Amino acid sequence: MKNFLTLRLSKIDDSSETFDLLFKFENNQFTKKWQKQFLLSQQRQDPISEPWAIYGNNFWTEEKIIDHINHNMQKCNEIKPGLFDCVLTDINDQDKLNYIHSIFEINHGQLDEWLSNPLFQTPQGSELRDALSKVNQAVHRVEATSMKIRVVYFDTPKTEVFSNHDYKLFTTTQQFGGLYTLYADVGKNLEDLAEDNDQHHHDLVPNLHWSSDFVVRFSETDGKNIKKIVSNYIKDNSQMLQDKGYSTDDVRLTSGAIKLASLLYQDKRYIIDKVKQFDNIQSVFIHDKAE
Repeated sequence: MKNFLTLRLSKIDDSSETFDLLFKFENNQFTKKWQKQFLLSQQRQDPISEPWAIYGNNFWTEEKIIDHINHNMQKCNEIKPGLFDCVLTDINDQDKLNYIHSIFEINHGQLDEWLSNPLFQTPQGSELRDALSKVNQAVHRVEATSMKIRVVYFDTPKTEVFSNHDYKLFTTTQQFGGLYTLYADVGKNLEDLAEDNDQHHHDLVPNLHWSSDFVVRFSETDGKNIKKIVSNYIKDNSQMLQDKGYSTDDVRLTSGAIKLASLLYQDKRYIIDKVKQFDNIQSVFIHDKAE
């Protein structure tokens, strides 16, 4: 098992200007499994799918995000007319954001279903999926309430499933500089449904799968509030959960994520100010020694 992970940020217009974030891995069995999956992604040379996914930096204004969503919805409609039947005008319109996200869910399908979807088997299929994915992730950018960095590999098959033992490592606590597993399913998990009251979602999909995707968070919370919200949601929607095959005490309904590593740092303010200056995720690599 490797001991450290380095996440290197850069500027889109200047790849030589970089900033490294150094993390020390947690010592548990899941982290060992995750490292193997990450190395498989690297061996296949899976690209980082959204190198711009640095949330809370100085580059993504509300106006830019709205333009980005509308531009990519229009691009989808040029390839598949009528796919989107709306325009986003208010970044705080959560109902509209939920509706836009539901269109992504319905057309993309669960996990790797897109591979056999005729929608993406046309000459412009890969271009359509790219634009559709950009809409989806831009919606998540709007919904992000704090600084974070998401590292995702769309080309990596989402085949790994959490074991009962893995769920014991889940936590809703967030630590500054914590590196956590990232939701790898298509749909909405309990946390999202409970928090934004989504009436448009295609389906409930709890935290079932994991992959080499991860998120770094630069905020702190004890997680008590989200635990309470999810608990109330489960109580209020027990019949819906049973209809979908989940008992109210099903381990698969565990909320939160697994902490994989911790950022090594001395000054929080320094880290935040530096991360805000970068707009590109250049690389990720794991290693034995701190460099």
